Amino acid sequence: MDHRSADNPQGRLAPAGKVAEVIVDLHVPDVDRVFHYVVPPALQGRVKLGHRVLVPFGHRPRVEGYVIGFGCQQKGQQLKEILEVVDEEPLLTAEQIAVARWMREHYLCPLVQALQCFLPPGSRLRRSRVVRTLTCTAYRLQDPQQASTWIETLKARAPKQAEIVQVLDGAGGAMTATELRSRVGAADRSLSALVEKGVLVREEVELRREPGGELVAPRKFHRLNPEQQRALDTILALLAKGESARLLLQGVTGSGKTEVYLQAMAAAVKDGKGAIFLVPEIALTPQTIAYFRAHFGEQVAVLHSRLSAGERYDEWWRIFHGEVSIVVGARSAVFAPVRRLGMIILDEEHETSYKQEESPRYHARDVAWMRAREEGALLILGSATPAVEVRAAADAGEYAFVSLPSRVHARPLPRVETVDMREELLSGNRSMFSRLLREKMEAALLRGEQALLFMNRRGLASFVLCRECGYVPRCDSCEVSLTLHLPATLRCHYCDATQRLPAACPQCGGIYLRPFGGGTQRIEQEVVRLFPHARPVRMDLDTTSRKGAHARIIDAFAKGRYNVLIGTQMVAKGLHFPGVTLVGVVLADVGLHLPDYRAAERTFQILAQVAGRAGRGNRAGEVVIQTYAPDHYAVAKAAAHDYEGFYQAELEYRRRVGYPPYAALVRCLWSGEKEEDVIREAQQSGMLGQQLANELGIELVGPSPAPLSRLKGRFRWHFLLKGKEERVIEAARRIKRAYDEQRRTEVRLAVDVDPMGLL
Repeated sequence: MDHRSADNPQGRLAPAGKVAEVIVDLHVPDVDRVFHYVVPPALQGRVKLGHRVLVPFGHRPRVEGYVIGFGCQQKGQQLKEILEVVDEEPLLTAEQIAVARWMREHYLCPLVQALQCFLPPGSRLRRSRVVRTLTCTAYRLQDPQQASTWIETLKARAPKQAEIVQVLDGAGGAMTATELRSRVGAADRSLSALVEKGVLVREEVELRREPGGELVAPRKFHRLNPEQQRALDTILALLAKGESARLLLQGVTGSGKTEVYLQAMAAAVKDGKGAIFLVPEIALTPQTIAYFRAHFGEQVAVLHSRLSAGERYDEWWRIFHGEVSIVVGARSAVFAPVRRLGMIILDEEHETSYKQEESPRYHARDVAWMRAREEGALLILGSATPAVEVRAAADAGEYAFVSLPSRVHARPLPRVETVDMREELLSGNRSMFSRLLREKMEAALLRGEQALLFMNRRGLASFVLCRECGYVPRCDSCEVSLTLHLPATLRCHYCDATQRLPAACPQCGGIYLRPFGGGTQRIEQEVVRLFPHARPVRMDLDTTSRKGAHARIIDAFAKGRYNVLIGTQMVAKGLHFPGVTLVGVVLADVGLHLPDYRAAERTFQILAQVAGRAGRGNRAGEVVIQTYAPDHYAVAKAAAHDYEGFYQAELEYRRRVGYPPYAALVRCLWSGEKEEDVIREAQQSGMLGQQLANELGIELVGPSPAPLSRLKGRFRWHFLLKGKEERVIEAARRIKRAYDEQRRTEVRLAVDVDPMGLL
């Protein structure tokens, strides 16, 4: 790292001694390095590693910065002084700074971006809206022991004041002004009079913004079966060593992984350590939080993007101050400032949502491992269908490995039947529902049971087509067809642009504009039409955009207000509904034939996960998978509950084409508003990439148009670097450096290490 000093033509020669190494909050490649600043006498002893500070920088009088180290001033070196310390305590630890440095080197992101992942949400001073601590006015009794005397004294001449004192006395001696006005109807003049008499003290107190969620009745831990106990014993043995380690817990759906997690975390908490529990979908957090609060009460903090900025801010500070031991959240919760971190758990570790798609493009699994290494913690990855590269690493001995091959209480895995929709079509059935799925739906609903219908595509129809000329309405900004939604709205699922469904074809004037394909809205319509006993509810991005919508839908379905749950992948994993006896996969092929080497793996995983929602109660479960590709190994192995068979077939495919785990990947993606500029930049970098590929012994694939060649108004080209991890990252680093140094156009370069998607 370059340790040049901040330019300071008017600076003074600081006395020899300690200087701070500061990273400034400017996202510019030229300043992605350390700058030295003098610690002035007034701040001596206050500036510590990890502190946020204000410093002068160039023509800017005050810029936020982060102290990541200290050094000695060199003779004759002119340095500026630190102006101010922002926070009383350092917000960053040495271990967090080390993880941020690793993120910079591995993901080729600015160090300042990596550091800011660890900071309180909404606290950056450069933001237009900085989140602050919420305060309110409160009143407390000056001397609670004199409360009864004051009540008697005031009762005759000032009954309202006497009532205020009485209410405060019964409430422990303190209450917010809002609560007092609500309980007593207290007027400001009465409160002011009591303050003047010395009866009450008026003060400003912090008000915590609490994430929503019902209070949960406490419950005891379940008794573990022998398989679960073996898994827990392995975890506890690793935890007792107090050293960094990682373990893969592979258990079929319904095998009781959550109970193992809970008891492992309880052991960590008992030992005075903290734990982070990550889930891939925000939809999973309500049930997960309920489980954890039933065991750990107020010791649980929540962090995910559906909370308000203020709620995230307050939860972060609760964690920072050590008020909680357990954090439950989505991807970004991996950065939570847990004290004495003992354990990080990634549930459903195979999910691609653990990968951040904007810079810094980190994967929570890898960041979690780096945190575990720095802090001597245990990393647990749990899944019924582990990612191929994770299972391969476990087979190679890089992870401890424990398996839960059976469901708890000896419940059988659901019976799965596959329906070839080509045969349904030949027999004259053009419905979204095969005859088998329709029969089983009718039977389950008549028995008073619940059903879950999965379709990994929302909307009423996948696209609209003119049957006279073949015209398909497309997004003006993205190279994709528009999806039909109710009421008569065409929507782009990438940029969310909308337009009304035209009455006639804009191209030929024809009136035969017809919907093709189907999504969750269409399924909901068909369920209402076909099944008189159905009370359907839909859970997809359209119905869960409002805060708390996930929790409301899950709660209502769990309580039986609805008997059919229709949804996208957010209903496929982690949810526990004992009343669901039937799962129907309306179309298993969505995503199977995408131009992405992970397409088969994702299809297998989503089918295995959604099938696992059936039969989790006392009644046996059934699954119907509708597909046009019943012989594809991803579909066939999922139907047979055969992870091992799928894993071996997928490994052979990956070995043959040279994809992870047999090679590391880096994707370089160029985008811009002018297609010719994008092509030129991609091709110029491609020539450098080929030189580096020859030099470093790696492979270059491309450059070529991205599968989604235009998105949100920007044209897109990309290429892939394949080979040994350190070599492909080095090649990408040199390509990015050349781009930063010679950038002449508005074309953007995004470097994605270990990409989860290639669209």
